[in-house]
Amino acid sequence: MNRTDNKILSGASTVIHSLAIPLFALIFTIYYKPMGTFEVLDMENASFSFNVTILFCILLVSISITRGWLYLLGKYREVSSLSYIVWSIGEMIISSLFISLYIVLMTKGQMQFFEVAGSSFARLISTCIYPYLFLWMGFEIKNRNQEEPMPAEDNSLIRFHDEYKKLRFVIAPEAVMFIRSEDNYVQIHYLDQNRPKKFILRSSMRALEETLTRHGLVRCHRSYFINPSYIKMVHRDNAGLIVADLRQDGFESIPISRKYQSEITRLL
Repeated sequence: MNRTDNKILSGASTVIHSLAIPLFALIFTIYYKPMGTFEVLDMENASFSFNVTILFCILLVSISITRGWLYLLGKYREVSSLSYIVWSIGEMIISSLFISLYIVLMTKGQMQFFEVAGSSFARLISTCIYPYLFLWMGFEIKNRNQEEPMPAEDNSLIRFHDEYKKLRFVIAPEAVMFIRSEDNYVQIHYLDQNRPKKFILRSSMRALEETLTRHGLVRCHRSYFINPSYIKMVHRDNAGLIVADLRQDGFESIPISRKYQSEITRLL
């Protein structure tokens, strides 16, 4: 399964999704009243307009929360296209449950919760499928327009491929500070205009080792590769372990195994 582009998981995208989807649902419901919505929401103790406004607020809050979680997840994990689709359906289910709870409370229990939940989900998914698709296509078109092909003969750059052999990230070796493995992913820590950034790639150290070594990065631990030019000093920490401090502030010390200590020391 292809990886979802990080731009659709960015902070800007999170805000756009959180606002656009509830706003579209609000306007669509007011003007078209799909699937008997008016009959359900036009109550004795609350008008149709009042209930639609409350449901808009519920949808806004629930999608903002779930999109916020997805944004945080995207910072630490690679999100596949399938995972993104499942997540989007999940936030529709969560929103439907909260909407159904409100309707049941407003009707004082005259309507069954799970019956309302099923119909609410059907109305919500049939309405919100349009903004989901439009936003997805919009980000895809924007990403493709911004792509700049790299010269095939330029071997001075590190090309990172995922476990499916697809090119995901290209960077100059001198910009990479260190690489850390975690579960089935690697974290590529690098500098972009002197600002530290991180790229998450689904791959393993073993798959990347030959490429990293060829571009001057050195293995210092089973879970780390490091760029020797970023090492400030090597010393023992309070626990007696050998670690390397980076010249760049804001990072914890990188552990160095005894197996790699002599090679790291030689390069300094």
